[in-house]
Amino acid sequence: MHDYPRASDDEVACQLPIETYRFNDARDLAHYASADPCIGWRSWPEIWHLDDSGRFRCYFKGSSHDSIQRWADDPQRLHRSRAEGLRSGGCAHRWVVVDSRTTWMRPSAIVDESDVEAFTRLRSCLASIDVALLDVVVFDRQHWWSLHELTAGTTRWPTARIS
Repeated sequence: MHDYPRASDDEVACQLPIETYRFNDARDLAHYASADPCIGWRSWPEIWHLDDSGRFRCYFKGSSHDSIQRWADDPQRLHRSRAEGLRSGGCAHRWVVVDSRTTWMRPSAIVDESDVEAFTRLRSCLASIDVALLDVVVFDRQHWWSLHELTAGTTRWPTARIS
């Protein structure tokens, strides 16, 4: 678990120019989150699709009922998102889950072993459709966790394909 400084809701709007950022490490994402008060507040996860240089290209917006565990159990919606993205002209193959978890919705631990297990299963499943699941970065209003860090010992994402 890491802490991160939060901008107040009055200091910055929820829409920042994401195209100016490069995301190659969970710390890059935490830096972005420190300026975006919506991350850590939302009740749904998003999957950001990044190009090889770490630029945001497109995304998949989950619902409040989605979770890394649900996607690991049934990745069909993610497979469909990938197919639709490729049909419409391209879908970056490096994905990172930005998982905002409000503490009031999760009275128990924010991140636990089931998250790590689901991350590992989903990463393997997505590799079969040529997607590198780089990380699941979980945010509450004050802290962040990198599941890649928990499994690989580093917040830095690999540049080579993950299989």
